Parts: sequence; C-alpha cells; structure tokens
Amino acid sequence: MKIIQTIASTRFDHGGTSRSVPATCDALAAAGVETLLVTARPADAAIRCNSPRDAEAVLWATESRWIRQLGVSRQFRQLITRLVADSVQPPIIHDHAIWLATNHAVARFCRENQILRVVSPRGMLGDWAMAHGGMKKRLAWHFYQRRDLESADAFHCTSELEAEEVRRLGFRQPIEVIPNGITLPASLPERQVRSGRRALFLSRIHPKKGLVNLVRAWKQANVSREWKLMIAGPDESGHQAEVEAEVRSLGLTDQVEFPGAISDDQKWQYYVDSDLFILPSFSENFGIVIAEAMAAGLPVITTTGTPWSVLKEQALGWWVEPTADALAFALSDACSAPPEALAERGHRAKDYAISHFSWADVAVRLQGFYEQLLSAK
Repeated sequence: MKIIQTIASTRFDHGGTSRSVPATCDALAAAGVETLLVTARPADAAIRCNSPRDAEAVLWATESRWIRQLGVSRQFRQLITRLVADSVQPPIIHDHAIWLATNHAVARFCRENQILRVVSPRGMLGDWAMAHGGMKKRLAWHFYQRRDLESADAFHCTSELEAEEVRRLGFRQPIEVIPNGITLPASLPERQVRSGRRALFLSRIHPKKGLVNLVRAWKQANVSREWKLMIAGPDESGHQAEVEAEVRSLGLTDQVEFPGAISDDQKWQYYVDSDLFILPSFSENFGIVIAEAMAAGLPVITTTGTPWSVLKEQALGWWVEPTADALAFALSDACSAPPEALAERGHRAKDYAISHFSWADVAVRLQGFYEQLLSAK
C-alpha cells in the first residue's frame, strides 16, 4: 500500500496543518506504510517549511515569485503522475484542505485516472470558513469545489463536529473521524521563575481566532492586575494591528503583550510558563494547540466553534459560546479561582491529552481506513 499525502503548503506560519500533515507521514512510515508527501516550497528561501523526518519522502513543487501558488498546481500534477506511474499498485491520494488550485488539480487527476482520493477538509467546510471570503468562495463552489468534493471517495475528519459539517452539505461518502496526534518534546522544560500569572493565546493572529472578542472579554471580566494576557503567533493579513488598536482603546496595554511568532522549539516554554490557555476561535476542525496546552498541564478556555465539549464534560476547562460575554464569564471564573484549583484542572487535562492523542494510534486507525477503502474498490 502506497499513500500519497498532498497539501498546498507546510509553511510554519500556515497553522496546524503545517505540523499535523508531516507528522501524519512520520506516524504512517513508523507503522510500515509507504507514505510520500507532495507539497510546495515558497519562492522566498527564508520562509521555513515543515517536512517529515525522511527528506526523501517529500516531493517539492516550487512557488513562482510572481504568481506564487498559481504555478504550483501544474507541478503537483506532474509529481503525482510520476509517483502513480512508479507504483506497482494504484496508490491512495490523501488530499488536505480545499479551495486551492492544488486541491482542484489533485481532484481532476484522481477523477481522470480513477485513483482513490481521501479528502481532509481541515476546517474549511465550517459555517464561518464558508462565509469568510464571500463571493470568491461562492463562485468556486459553483464552478469546481462542490464537484471536486462529490468525486472524493471518502473523507477524513478530525472531529465529529467536522463530520457533521460534511454531512450537512449533502456528501454521503464514507467518513472516518480520527483526531490529530500531538508531538511532545522528550521532556517538558522547567517553569521559569516569574511574578504574577499568565493566560496564553498561541496560534495564528487571524480574524477566525476571535481575538477582538477576547480582548473585549478581558476588559469586561475585570481580571485582576496579577494576570497578563499573552497573544503569541504570526500575524496574518495585518490583523494584529486591529487587535492592538482594540487593546489601546480599552486601556489594556499594560496587561496584554504581543511577543510575535513563536518557534516550535520555544512554544513548550510558553506553555509551561502559563497558567491558562485560551483559544477563542469562531471555528476550528480540531485545534492542535488545545491538545498541546493540555499536554503541558494547562486548563483551557475555548468556544463551541471548536470540537472540545470534553473540556466542560470532564471539568478540564471551559467550553463557551464564541462571544465576548461568554468568554468574559469563563475568564472571571478561571482567573478568580485559587491557583491550586486551576492547576488541578490542568493535571486532569494533561492526563486526558496524553491518553487520547497518540500519533501511533492515529497511524493504526488511518492504515485501517485506507485498507477498508482498498478492499471495497
């Protein structure tokens, strides 16, 4: 069995899929499944990308400096054509995300050559994601995206919430729900000595993440001065300026910090140096940073736009509506709690994360799903 994973980009600043897709390749390879990744390398060599541990398992297309992704789809088709031609038996192509020219190229290739294709929507079929982009997405949906999804043989979703989004749009192919795993360091860093307490947001600074709501909630909750809010992550489309403007207008500049993008080597130090993690997103198909924060021993505040009802069900954190009022209620509850009570939630969250998000388990479940699809063909 050969699996070809395809994704438009694994740039570090492109969020969770840039980590989870290469990690999926590593996990499958460790389980003995021949796995290759086709993705694009930015024209700017200074932009870092993630990749599987086996460098020979990656085939890179190269973005044009001028037209960027528009020139990549043709290279994708060439690379996949070569891989399929070299295969003793037809492989499965597992394509990640939707909307992009590369996704359309993969869908067309699989239709024309009768190759099994699994699609992971990666949160791009949620209500917020479908509405964000307006007319462009409506046109894409009409001209190619719906047809591309109708021609998929199966879907892989990382949560039941995402599976429900697929079904609501009328797709009836098999769906396998398998969450992402988490890649833990060999050992967590030591907590650094500091004064006060800290709440951490760590993700892309993007409108989908609900950061304006978070800042308003912080003001509304009237959190004590011993608490600081750290908003860390790469700025996307200049959204950080909007969030900073809201911080200034609410008089919170002495309580909110923006340390910028955090490398994968640094992030675990940020987790262990915090007391609370917050992801106030309007929409997430999984939210890998939530699982990481839990594994580092943090209780979490997130929203019902994410698939993390377990936080509320097992008292590991707070799962509230994606509004400033609801976030303010959760912040008031969390930040007024005694440190030992907050830490106890964090301990339970750590136990849950470590027992539920193993990459080895992900590989076993994906391998079984692929085998079912092959046997049904």
